[in-house]
Amino acid sequence: MRHDRRAVVKGLGALAVALPASPVLAVAQTALKKAVPDFPDSRNFQWGDLLWPKKKGAFVPRTRSLAAAPNAERGAWEAARQKALADPAQTGVSPEVAEKLKAMRFDDFERIYHTGQAPGQATRGLLGDTVSVGHVGLIEIAANGGPYVVEATPQGPGGSAGVVRTPYAEWLKAYANIQVWHGRLRDLDARRRARVVEAALAQLGKPYDFFNFNLNDDRGFYCSKLVWQSVWRTASIAVDDNPDPQRGKLFPPWFSPKALIGVKRVEVLHKPGEY
Repeated sequence: MRHDRRAVVKGLGALAVALPASPVLAVAQTALKKAVPDFPDSRNFQWGDLLWPKKKGAFVPRTRSLAAAPNAERGAWEAARQKALADPAQTGVSPEVAEKLKAMRFDDFERIYHTGQAPGQATRGLLGDTVSVGHVGLIEIAANGGPYVVEATPQGPGGSAGVVRTPYAEWLKAYANIQVWHGRLRDLDARRRARVVEAALAQLGKPYDFFNFNLNDDRGFYCSKLVWQSVWRTASIAVDDNPDPQRGKLFPPWFSPKALIGVKRVEVLHKPGEY
């Protein structure tokens, strides 16, 4: 008897659909799903690329978390608030904003931030917490091909602070148990992305200033402000499509790392999970 091969194959296919998957088959199918690595491949880095580190298991919320804010984060925020109020003019705080800051407490800030209106205050210590406000840095490629991270941070490798430049390998070692997201600006060619980094490098040594609300004021920086300003000054582009450096007088007028990773002008190239 001659067998109709097509009928046999079709019948086997129907049988496979009808029968429940065996445990062995289910395990094999699961094994085929490759997990995304925690870190991007640094060989893919280009000038002006963006990196967002985050502790594994932490999350950067847009709605208020029920978790209590860690004492370290609360204390650092309060110290920065007091510093801003001690000399508002020097830190770029307007009289109107200073009045609001006088009455503002960390719980108020946290509530506002978690609705998507706050900056990157993350330090390597704060990244150890369950709830993170996020962080972002820019990639520079050295002459020998090695990547560096340019960032504004209150606590960099070796105790440095402000706008600093760190070899990528050392930058990673300064963190523990993290994942890193990698992105690139869509609207800028390689030459203009390099100019963005050069603008950030021109700010090396400037202080970290969580309460300098004007995105175009270069007396002090937080992480995502450094990115926004560097793009604005070199390409005349507001990366979030809002050209008002004072956010239209919103309070507080911060531009957060969470906001940056979600803008349409940024292509996320490596995503180990939800940021």
